[in-house]
Amino acid sequence: MDTLEFALGINTSFDQFLERIKAVTDRATQVLREFGLELYPAGSHPIEWMYNSSHIHVGTIHDEIRGTYLESRLLRYVPVFGAISANSPFASGHADGFKSYRILHNAHNCSCPPSIRDPRLAQWSWGSDAAPKVYSAPTFEVRITDCASSRRLLAELAVFTAAFVHTVGEDVTECKVTEAEYKEYLTNRWMAAKYGLQASFIWDGKGRPVVEIIDEMLDQAKPGLKALGTDRRDLALLSTMMQKRVCQADLVLDLAKRYPDPYCLASVHSKLVRDLEAFDNYVESAASLEPVAAPTEDEIRRIHLSFVGEGIHFYDLRDVMYYPAPVVDQMIEDFVERGLIQVDITPRGALLSRCIQPCVDA
Repeated sequence: MDTLEFALGINTSFDQFLERIKAVTDRATQVLREFGLELYPAGSHPIEWMYNSSHIHVGTIHDEIRGTYLESRLLRYVPVFGAISANSPFASGHADGFKSYRILHNAHNCSCPPSIRDPRLAQWSWGSDAAPKVYSAPTFEVRITDCASSRRLLAELAVFTAAFVHTVGEDVTECKVTEAEYKEYLTNRWMAAKYGLQASFIWDGKGRPVVEIIDEMLDQAKPGLKALGTDRRDLALLSTMMQKRVCQADLVLDLAKRYPDPYCLASVHSKLVRDLEAFDNYVESAASLEPVAAPTEDEIRRIHLSFVGEGIHFYDLRDVMYYPAPVVDQMIEDFVERGLIQVDITPRGALLSRCIQPCVDA
């Protein structure tokens, strides 16, 4: 649907993957120009509906139980890959509030937060941020990542993801996710969408800049990187992005300051990324950005409360950070008790409205 998908086959080294990316993108650019078209590698378009992504398939999985435990073990790390790849700050009329609207909007349900699953009862479903796939080509697929505008970044991100998943997959023991861990993952997923590499995550109950977590993950992934014929020193673009806390979305946001009209922005951005090294050059000259603190529990509540206007459906509040129903329902009860919102039961279900003055019956 207005999209080219490059299936790059089985790759066993960083160099092989990078060369294949260059070969298919060079050829695609050539073919498209014969039709008066241009390749536009980006996570989103300021006007068009479609999101685009870089799905990364890792390894070979024949044991679905082990694959499901791997999904649970990787859950806390999945938002990290989203923060690195954030590249959709303008999408479908949404503008300048998030660095990845694709993650925020679940890529139109193409990439959704995984539900916690019991391997004895789990059934495969299409569309999770990261999950084992055991049909056809049995792999572990990471699909939270936005489309890369840089071939170098795509290669570095893919080998880092593959190396880390491989390393974590060496642990085959049972893994179960707690309610607190799941909530942290969902909060961090929202932070990755909002702030990219400027984000700080809630990590074991405390705030940590995501770039510090990436640094630890790169060390942890050393065996996997070695198996792919590389090490973290070869991931030079990712290293610079970490040092400056700059991601692909920041390039688009800087362009938007000069070209605020969405059609002009799309035109300028599409021309810029014809040079598939444009982002690489941008990172070298970009100013460093400051980290954004991890949200406190009060801030999380304020974020949810800000979505309550006049008569919104109660279920809409669950879509803010995709918290499980009991968490959001308790939040709604607390808002009512504090006189911040009122609930009206209608044929459409419970509708929430913000109270300008404290509710008399609260």
